[in-house]
Amino acid sequence: MPLFLAASAIGGAIGFLSGLFGVGGGFLLVPVLHVYAGVPMPQAVGSAACYALGLATTAVLARRPRSGFLELPLILSGGLFAGVLIGTRTLHLLTQWETVEFFGREIPAVDVTVLAAYAVLLLGILIMALKDAAARGSSVRRRGVLSAIRVPPNAVIPDLRPASYSIPVLTWTSLGIGMLSGFLGMSGGLVLIPAAVWLFGLRIHDAITITIVIVWLVSLQSTVLHAVHGNISLPLVAALLTCGAVGAHIGVRVGAGCSADRLKYGFSGMVLAALIVVCGRLASLFGAD
Repeated sequence: MPLFLAASAIGGAIGFLSGLFGVGGGFLLVPVLHVYAGVPMPQAVGSAACYALGLATTAVLARRPRSGFLELPLILSGGLFAGVLIGTRTLHLLTQWETVEFFGREIPAVDVTVLAAYAVLLLGILIMALKDAAARGSSVRRRGVLSAIRVPPNAVIPDLRPASYSIPVLTWTSLGIGMLSGFLGMSGGLVLIPAAVWLFGLRIHDAITITIVIVWLVSLQSTVLHAVHGNISLPLVAALLTCGAVGAHIGVRVGAGCSADRLKYGFSGMVLAALIVVCGRLASLFGAD
């Protein structure tokens, strides 16, 4: 029962952050489950993907995005699925590898690889997030780097600004995001929000709405593939979702009333907290017995 209550509390807190920032919460949940609850890494990754699916479903129903916000996620869905397939297969191969030797010390291969990938990714996202938040230029429209690439064919989505996007660029971007999602158990929101704002030039509130829809798609794909490899613990997922859905619903309501600058700084703080947890676990793996 204490474990169930703890998992419920964790699910509620991460659910709130998921609804607030439009992320699935897997990048927070995987380190917490592995570091503090002792859940094996493959099971933590798979259960986090399944948990993100529940939160994303709640968030999509709460926001009820217009049809224009569904077109871009549908264009990305093929690349996302291919990337998730590659990422989950890579994780499965690392699980079979078992351990690697580091200065005479045996270290679980899957643990150190996943945590190291998290550390690099989180550090990069944190640097970009802080730089963007410090600029305080949310009222100035910026053109995303990738939105300027006009490789045909192009998709025109009138409800978004900018409205024109290169389908090949979107496909390759979604492939990379899908690989990270399948390998790390993330639903992709951590990468999608910076990509939407800084690479494609979307407004922060539009980026969050689109990200929630994409998170639902990629978490559904990840859940199915991780279930095939036996990486999902349904009792653990049920405990996490007990309060997670409520937290996500509250987070969506709070986020709708927050300014862009406040969302940016809050997102940066959330990433920093996750980075500290991951680096602490990596230090313990490489430290002395």
